[in-house]
Amino acid sequence: MKNSARRASLAKVLSTPARSLISVAVLTALASAAQAEEVVVSDVPVVVTATRTSKTLDEAPSSIEVVDGKTLEREQPKTIGDALLDIPNVDVTAGESPVFTNVQIRGSDPDQITYLVDGVRQDNYTTSGNRPAFIFVDPELVKQVEVRRGGGSSLYGNGGIGGTLAVTTKSASDMLKPGQQFGAKLKTGYSDDSREWSKSAYVYGKADIYDAVVAYSRRDGGKIKSSKDGHRSNTPRDLQYDAFMAKVTAAPSADNKFSLGYALDKPSQWKGKADDRTYYDLKQQRITGGWDFKNGDLVDLKLKLQYTKMENSFDNRTYIPEAYFSDTFESYSGNVQNTSVFELGGVHAVTYGFDLSQTRQKAEDVNGAEDLTRPHSKGLDAGVFIQDEYSITDSVSLTPVLRYSYYDRKPQTNDNAYYGLESRHDSKLTPGITLTFSPTDSFSAYASVQSGYRPPMLDELYTSMSMSMNDVRIHTVVLPNSNVKPEESLNFEVGVNGDFKNLVAADDRLSVKAAMFRDKVKNLIVAGPTGDYDMTHDGMVLYYSIDNVGSALKTGFEASADYYIGDFDLHASYGYLHAKNEETGEKIPGLTPQQFTFRAGYTYKPWDFNAWYRLRAYKGGKSSEETSWNSGEYKTYSGFATHAVGFEWTPKVAGFADFAVNFAVDNVTNAKYQYLNGGYGTARTFRTWVSAQF
Repeated sequence: MKNSARRASLAKVLSTPARSLISVAVLTALASAAQAEEVVVSDVPVVVTATRTSKTLDEAPSSIEVVDGKTLEREQPKTIGDALLDIPNVDVTAGESPVFTNVQIRGSDPDQITYLVDGVRQDNYTTSGNRPAFIFVDPELVKQVEVRRGGGSSLYGNGGIGGTLAVTTKSASDMLKPGQQFGAKLKTGYSDDSREWSKSAYVYGKADIYDAVVAYSRRDGGKIKSSKDGHRSNTPRDLQYDAFMAKVTAAPSADNKFSLGYALDKPSQWKGKADDRTYYDLKQQRITGGWDFKNGDLVDLKLKLQYTKMENSFDNRTYIPEAYFSDTFESYSGNVQNTSVFELGGVHAVTYGFDLSQTRQKAEDVNGAEDLTRPHSKGLDAGVFIQDEYSITDSVSLTPVLRYSYYDRKPQTNDNAYYGLESRHDSKLTPGITLTFSPTDSFSAYASVQSGYRPPMLDELYTSMSMSMNDVRIHTVVLPNSNVKPEESLNFEVGVNGDFKNLVAADDRLSVKAAMFRDKVKNLIVAGPTGDYDMTHDGMVLYYSIDNVGSALKTGFEASADYYIGDFDLHASYGYLHAKNEETGEKIPGLTPQQFTFRAGYTYKPWDFNAWYRLRAYKGGKSSEETSWNSGEYKTYSGFATHAVGFEWTPKVAGFADFAVNFAVDNVTNAKYQYLNGGYGTARTFRTWVSAQF
């Protein structure tokens, strides 16, 4: 459809206040595509992280990748982190347990990323001690994972200076067959890398204005075959992961919808013999409510509320008598936004609202006393924002955004003054702007400047810790620091999106995305030595603190392409990242400098059979592992490549069930490798899973 026609269509629907302009424009585009008799060979995911409003992936003016439901079904990742391994400039700290799987986007640490689950920001990640730093959602219950690379916290609040990771869980509408009112699904699988059995069950349905889904999954595993040496660990291990989800939606009308959901994630592990074990136990619960309401072009209201409670415990007393903690993290959060569409020298879609999050944490040590590795404390993060998606002409749009952010941190120990803990609060304006040029419906280019703001977390302000290394008689003391300043970032990005059909055949399609970026982060919050030490009768005492230590500059490039023709599908992606400490000029260790992914698939429709191959290649470089303790020198790891093959057979028995049988071999060549960030994958692994949907 020509741009002039699209413009005329928008002007026409302005006279129809009963509908949203954005929704009607999307429907008009789809209708015109049908009139042109174009063959759509793949679905284009809908994303929200670029502008807080729904857009197709090829329209989003940002560097975004999506892991959709089909990919999750094919790959069967054990964690959300595992699902992101094909995304360029995304590093995953993988290992033996989901408890310690972390994600880095363009070299940013996990605490520099905004995490969203069903549209609500998650504040339950942390850093101190042996605590996890990631959200927990079993991939089995996930509909889509959206990754927005690039700094900027104007849209989603304090924290997202490295990027945004958004998880959308499944609902009944995602699983019901056409014309079906009720259904169920059973699934089981086995992976020999950790001898893991997985089981899941769903019940879902729709009646009158209601639809609901109840789901449960369970994973049981043990010792893992590590890619570091290709062998299974000799240490006894047991890994368990239980997940439960219930969601109900009530839609009195197409423009009025209520939702309520509950989720439980409970990963745990132990290692060692019965009388010599280390335990990790985590229990995370989320209660989420929402209301979506539309009334003409000026009202498109979205309200989200959430309560989260995380209970975490660590027990290593068989090795170190004091190595135990039990802590609780609670958060109350919510956001409200409205989008108003109107015409004034062009078409404006103005989104505005506010968000708020109240967090509270406490911990107890082995004696039941207050644990100062996580002192009793609370935090508040709040902000108001406004964004204008301004379509100046058919092909040019400008999207300015402005946010006012506020944070407050308060220690609540038995004696704040004694421990040197003080309250902190501050505020910041973070603007951003994006220019988009779309000369055709198939191609767009954008340039953006975004600012970011990340206040220190409670643990970064108030953590105090003391550890001893008995063999070398070195004692380490981490001092609390209430003077840590917020991190700030400035992100420059230019990119292109393309979606082309009928290039060399009537049924082919090519989707491409590419972006170049420059991220600068100042006031980096890092734990490190103060330079002070004491000599005592039983050894040396080294003092550490969490403090601001300068700035980092990250530049790079990422690109991805998907091509579909007939029964074949091809995917390729590439990422390049260069990150350095601006004060020292040294390259930041532990970040993958280059990575490449290629995937090819073929579907034989008469048999409902799909076969695929995947290559992942990583360039080596400076790792995060020091050559010796506190040396400041780092080991170099070699690059590596892994291969995987698999197939999916999806027969359907009319009137009974849809079946799926999957088989895959990961790391076919049994390559020995370790990621630069210290994580590792698995040795050659055989996986299989079967499901039946009724």
